[in-house]
This record gives sequence, structure tokens and C-alpha cells, in this order.
Amino acid sequence: MPRVSTSTSSRWLSIGEFAAATQLSAKALRLYDEQRLLIPARIEPNGYRYYRSEQVERGRLIRTLREMGLPLSDIGRVVGLAPVQAQRLLGELAGHQERRHAQSRRSFQTALGMLHGASSTALPKIIERTLPAAVVALREFTSNRYDFIERFRNEVLGIEALLARAGIATASGSFCRLLEPLSDDEGRLEANVPLAKRAPLPPGLTLGESSAAQCASLALVNRRTHGSDVLAALDALFDWFDRHACHATGVPILTIADRGDGLETEILWAYEPQDGNRS
Repeated sequence: MPRVSTSTSSRWLSIGEFAAATQLSAKALRLYDEQRLLIPARIEPNGYRYYRSEQVERGRLIRTLREMGLPLSDIGRVVGLAPVQAQRLLGELAGHQERRHAQSRRSFQTALGMLHGASSTALPKIIERTLPAAVVALREFTSNRYDFIERFRNEVLGIEALLARAGIATASGSFCRLLEPLSDDEGRLEANVPLAKRAPLPPGLTLGESSAAQCASLALVNRRTHGSDVLAALDALFDWFDRHACHATGVPILTIADRGDGLETEILWAYEPQDGNRS
């Protein structure tokens, strides 16, 4: 990020002086040097490090971004951009942080309820329904539990655009398969767009086919769905399987639709009765 400073002089600063000017510890400065975020302007043969006074503002910016709780990888992205692009990226990162903080508060309330033997998240009734067979165009993507809805919807738009350019008709009912559990880390998911009929697909897409399956379904209606909502719903579905002497098959499936004042998310999980019985 280009420096903006009112200083008209430039001088050498020892690591002690630079640490005092930026309120960054010598240990932090060595780390930022290793990460190529804030490199000393000169290193003497005896190991003494010196900075230019022009670097003070960059050091203070890095300190402020660290106070925001940003990881060093994101800080490197911000300070490496021009001011306008950096401002846009910083706004996106701040939005991600706000969602994470909201998630933490919701998880805290859920944990309190669990400690007292009750769920703090009111979930609708679980119903049984058959998921119809479908021929789909699919593509894997990765996401964490905070951004998966936005990324899934972008994936669906991308798949639909590829199909439209290839002249392939689609059907309604796009869905997301959770190939790996939702977590704070990036995990594998799969976007599926049903096709009106089987057809050769353009590069980048895979043709898939799913059989009809009996599923337990739980709908989160007219609410902004968070990762904790989905995790709580999956917990409820698994507990339902246990109570009904069933076992889950395959992976959970999510469908997401706009309903004006929020999202309607349905979580489905295919199951089979244990020993051929259902209680």
C-alpha cells in the first residue's frame, strides 16, 4: 500500500527506535521480516537491523490490522494493494469477522443450553420425505462454515452460466452436498444443478446421477441461516436417526432458496432402518 506521510525527513532508525515508534516488539518485527511484511531497510554484518523513518507508518498499519485479529496472510494482502483496493478488501475481511463474532455468540448460547440439558436453538419438526432421482451437473468447491452459503450460491450461478452457454437446459432444485463436515477450516463441498435431460457437459463440470432416497428433512424457514443453524440441524437429524433405530447413509444435502425476508434452508439426510425395522 503506498505510504501517505506528512514527514519531510528520512533517517535511519535502530530496531529499538523503530519498535518505540510503532509500538511493535522486537520479536514481532523479526516475525514480520520473516513473513516479508516489514523488511528492515538495512541489516549490518553484526545482525543489527535498521529501518527508514518512512517505514513507521507501514509498521503502525500492520499493528492496527493485527489488533483487528487479522491473520498475517490477510495483512499481507491488504498492505500489498493500492489504497482503493486495500479498502475494499479490508471491508470484506471486516464483514467476515463480524459474521464470525456473531457465530461465536450464537455458539456460546447453544453451549449454555447444552450444559443445562436443553438446546438453545428452536428447530422445526423433522419430517420424512423422498428425495427424487436426478441427473445433475456438479462441481466441487471448498468453504468454511461461515461463507459456505455465499460460495455455494456463486457456484450454482457459475454452473448455470456454463450450461446456458452450452445450450443445456436445467431443472429446479439445486443442492449442496457436504462432502466434509462444516468447520472453521476449508472443507470440500459439492454444488449440484439438476438437468432437464442427460447431455454432454462442458469442461469443468461432471455429470452425476443420484437415486431416489428416503430422507429425514428439517427446514429452517425465513431466517438468515448461519453455520451454527446447520450444525444444530445436523445434530437433530442424527439424534432422530438414533431414536428411530435408523442409520444415516451418504452425506447431508442442503437446498437454499430466497424467501424475500431471508433464506429458506432445508437440510436432508438419507437413511436406512437398522435390521430392516423402523421404530
